[in-house]
Amino acid sequence: MRMQDLGALATFLERACAGAGADQEATSAVRLATEEVFSNIFRHGYGDRPGPVTVRVDAAPGRITVILVDAAPAFDPAGVARPDLDADWVERRLGGMGWHLVREVMDEVRREPRAAGGNVFTLVKKFPAHPPDIQDI
Repeated sequence: MRMQDLGALATFLERACAGAGADQEATSAVRLATEEVFSNIFRHGYGDRPGPVTVRVDAAPGRITVILVDAAPAFDPAGVARPDLDADWVERRLGGMGWHLVREVMDEVRREPRAAGGNVFTLVKKFPAHPPDIQDI
């Protein structure tokens, strides 16, 4: 995928969430977090140059898992300090707000290094699973 594929990625995510029965809140969270990680890969990992990114979505009732795999330099978001939200915005240190939002809206956020170089980011969102509608016969 390329940065220009962000719109197609959003459509793909919405379909996957709908297929899993996710509500609008969960769908919005998945989109926000995935788009943020995807954008960060290109902006910071590849420096706005082209580079491979594979996105896989595992959808199940009550749970969406998004896995993004890149070949960018190793980056562990656990090392990104949480922003001081109580500080005046003019005095606040730049950066880190995106990863803060990702952590806030997702239930699990993990990063693993790839053996061949790069990163594997895993984002998990849980939501109430709705039983299928029962049809009267």
